Amino acid sequence: MSPASEWKWVATNSPTANSRTDDIWFFDEQKGWLVNSNGQVSQTLDGGETWTMKKFIDPNSKGFPYLRCMGWANERIGWVGAVTAFDAGNKDYLQVLLHRTTDGGASWENMSNMPDSSPAGICGMFAVNERIVYGAGTNDPDLPGPGLVKTTDGGLTWTHTDLSQHADNLIDVYFSDENTGWIVGGKKQSSCPAIKPGYETHPQYSQLKPVVLKTTDGGATWVNKAAGVDGFDCGEWGWKIQFLDARTGFVALENFTTAAILKTSDGGETWVRLPIVDAAGRSINMDLEGVGFIDGQSGWVGGWADNFEGLFNSLTVDGGKSWTAQNNVPGNPATDPRIRINRYRFLGSPISKGYCSGAQVYKRAAPGAPTIAMAAARRATPQPAGLALSHTANFSSRSVEITYVLPQDAASVFVGIWNHFAFHVRTLVDGRSLKAGRHTITWDGTDDSGKPLGGDLYICRMSVDGRTGESQTVRLPK
Repeated sequence: MSPASEWKWVATNSPTANSRTDDIWFFDEQKGWLVNSNGQVSQTLDGGETWTMKKFIDPNSKGFPYLRCMGWANERIGWVGAVTAFDAGNKDYLQVLLHRTTDGGASWENMSNMPDSSPAGICGMFAVNERIVYGAGTNDPDLPGPGLVKTTDGGLTWTHTDLSQHADNLIDVYFSDENTGWIVGGKKQSSCPAIKPGYETHPQYSQLKPVVLKTTDGGATWVNKAAGVDGFDCGEWGWKIQFLDARTGFVALENFTTAAILKTSDGGETWVRLPIVDAAGRSINMDLEGVGFIDGQSGWVGGWADNFEGLFNSLTVDGGKSWTAQNNVPGNPATDPRIRINRYRFLGSPISKGYCSGAQVYKRAAPGAPTIAMAAARRATPQPAGLALSHTANFSSRSVEITYVLPQDAASVFVGIWNHFAFHVRTLVDGRSLKAGRHTITWDGTDDSGKPLGGDLYICRMSVDGRTGESQTVRLPK
């Protein structure tokens, strides 16, 4: 197996989601799937050279769904989970939480039988087999219902286990068999400040500290295996979990101001926190989400960030003791292409191939291949004209001007704003009939109730006639 330091990454021809492709799944080097912030569920049969959209889930559907995760039992049966807008008095969001295919993605159906207590977002999924599927959520610690949804009959019935005793938010889930599994997230600690510096826009995350919950009875009972870990930061929580084998596992820790991972070498019984620092001990990452290791020593991390903060990726070859930056520099094609990484998936035993998802889907370039030329060739590949969704920030008025182009007349155009945790905050254009051409609207930085939102990274999403859509990250000035 080649060491991770020799791996090079290149963008596939996946649809560009200028906010993020949140999850991917690959059965082998050729056949795989993605879900992204455009609302697309797309398939590749040739290793990412071409993609076919198999399902479009309109962001203007009831509950404003944002596609967050996927899990497959086999090539026929798969699941997609969404983050939705919670409304205690209206349970419409339950109709768009989960989507299932039983024919290899040719058709998809919404699960209409979710328990009323289900969280407003399914952020992680794991299909043990055709019958047993687990889902974890929700991300926002201010929302009710953090817990586990589970089916043991392929989706005919579901249960929800409330885990608020153990956690205030839950993100990712992994099961090694029908009964043994882990969920990661965070639990609020009163010893942490109510508003930590750097968390003014999302103060509800300030008091979180990570939890790594383990069950051995199919989710009936849980134990926090991270309870004794030293060095947790306030405003930090578990985001993605990866197990290489029965002994070795990793958890990415989300944190707005610094970055770290957790590592276990004893099957998840004990964990150690490893900060993302270079050989001199300097922090070189932040807002971390994606984690992917190819062995116990070599792996990558990445996360949100943007052009204001630097587009961060980091590599370790010593088990996480020290890291080397592999950042993307906008406008410089010689730098690493990966942007806003959320998920890694690897193939082979030992691992020899891999994919990760961010603004696009990226793959390991063939050893010795000219990766810059490959990336340029892919950029030259003709792509659909799209909606040319773009934005311009106005710092004096704390507003954002959003522009899009309709190639033809449209009966229903929707444009909305989500925060970067995938929750809908504002509708700007609501099902309006518009003529072909260029259109511009100004977002004044408020939510649907008129409350001013903090300067931060947001996601603008649009759809046209419920059939196609695009997305774009926007920076609301502080």
